[in-house]
Amino acid sequence: MKNNKAYFSVDALASERDFDVWYADGDVFLNIRGPWTSERDRVTIFGRMGGEMGCIKPDPKALTYYLKLERWEYVFHTLRVFENYFVEGMKWRIDGSLANPPFDFVNEDTGRSEVHVQVTHLKGRGECFEVRARDVAALRIAVAAVIAIGIKEHHKGLSEGFLDTSRSRLARIKSWLFADKGITYEELQKQKELED
Repeated sequence: MKNNKAYFSVDALASERDFDVWYADGDVFLNIRGPWTSERDRVTIFGRMGGEMGCIKPDPKALTYYLKLERWEYVFHTLRVFENYFVEGMKWRIDGSLANPPFDFVNEDTGRSEVHVQVTHLKGRGECFEVRARDVAALRIAVAAVIAIGIKEHHKGLSEGFLDTSRSRLARIKSWLFADKGITYEELQKQKELED
């Protein structure tokens, strides 16, 4: 079943150039284009037929990203860069990093793993990230979320700083509304040192 897996090169984001996302047989699934000059750049997602079908657009501070695919929009939150992320709209909690795969997207309500990300060798393409979705309909948004993780980690961007991801949703929303907006990567490292 080729339609529930997508692949892109492990160094695609580091090269800061446009790249393709492929199916297992090498057919183009998505084409990712952007200026690639800073974290605040809008990245456009094109379908395999060439039409624009979505984008990854950061907010003005590049704290959260808006993942827009066709008529749906999801919000990508960075709780702690290189550790914890959340996709609002899909209720995916992501505990992991592209720097240290494999990891899963876990549905916050059911506790079930819905997407798995790992590094694998794709014939003719070399080392690639494999994004495998349980539901084919979620594959595009999963790929967009993985690319958003890559952009955030490449630029060591701001984190929202939720220290306890197991708190209730209401407590997290209150914390998000009244907290300072954004923790730098360096501040996050200092917090981790103090916790240890």
